[in-house]
Amino acid sequence: MSDHAPHGGSHMHDFEAHVRAVEEDLEYYRAKRIEPRVFTFLRRGILSFGDLFDAAAGKPGTQNGDGEAKDMEQRIRALEDSLDDYVREIGLVTSSVGGNVDVVTEDTRVERGDYNEFFRLTRREYRGSLEERVAQLTADVERNRRVLDVLARALIKNGVLGEATLQKNREALKTAGPWHGGRIVARAWTDSDFKRRLVSEGRPALRELGIPPGRLGKLGVLENTESVHNVIVCTLCSCYPYDLLGDTPWWYKQDIYKKRIIADPRAILEEMFELKLPASMEVRVHDSTSDVRYMVIPRRPSGTDGMQEAELAKLVTIDSLIGAGEATAPAEVGHQKETPWGHPKPRPRDY
Repeated sequence: MSDHAPHGGSHMHDFEAHVRAVEEDLEYYRAKRIEPRVFTFLRRGILSFGDLFDAAAGKPGTQNGDGEAKDMEQRIRALEDSLDDYVREIGLVTSSVGGNVDVVTEDTRVERGDYNEFFRLTRREYRGSLEERVAQLTADVERNRRVLDVLARALIKNGVLGEATLQKNREALKTAGPWHGGRIVARAWTDSDFKRRLVSEGRPALRELGIPPGRLGKLGVLENTESVHNVIVCTLCSCYPYDLLGDTPWWYKQDIYKKRIIADPRAILEEMFELKLPASMEVRVHDSTSDVRYMVIPRRPSGTDGMQEAELAKLVTIDSLIGAGEATAPAEVGHQKETPWGHPKPRPRDY
């Protein structure tokens, strides 16, 4: 189960959208990431079926939940957390293997059937009532995680994966905190096809970056341009895609922000954030909910031509992902009043 606690009140209404999103993501990571990778290791002689069976022998299955009855929203939230943990572990295991094996991305594409329908894994279908599908998905996440655990243990036993390295990466993930916003925006700035998919599809576009989808049925992605500036608020509580973008900024939860950003967005952006927008620029305010959460692609700063994604990601601030600020200019890096999770309080007035 994830360590994250819900931020603000909860008002999930579209259970179907949340469950459908889990179905799509779970199938993607099973059929596109892990099971093709297992076949790659088997074909390359890195592992054998015997290694996998040995690793699985005597290994008890994991148990999800605490056995207490939960309402449907709690069950869906727990399911989303389990999926996130599974996706994070995929990234940890595959990145920890590193250069220890002679396997490239092209191998996995072949194994997953990108070029030949014969190799494509059959898609699992989840049928029945919402309650039945949630139960099926919960069981499947647990089974998929067990496959991943067995794979990792077999790789460790065969000397392909270092247990100490894997544990070190796990600890680093806990202490570093999530900061996917910069990666997402940097890729959008440098890859127009990715940006198109991100804006039109939202959540599915993140899969190629290996980013856990988080607790959201849909991800709305808004692009700021020379003529339109988007800003996000949650007027009911403080719904925010913190799984993707990091901890919710303190000011996002304040009534002064939530009320005035709707009534007079230009004034509050200038007063609270010193962001003065041209009169000719349209300002659009978007209300985030538990079902649809938003992020903003800020405008790319000038003077960034030729910069690599890792460099560009450092220019993205938490404010700019909400529309309360612009991305940092290269010359200002290290000089702005900024932390990994936003400006320190107070800023510039203590509301």
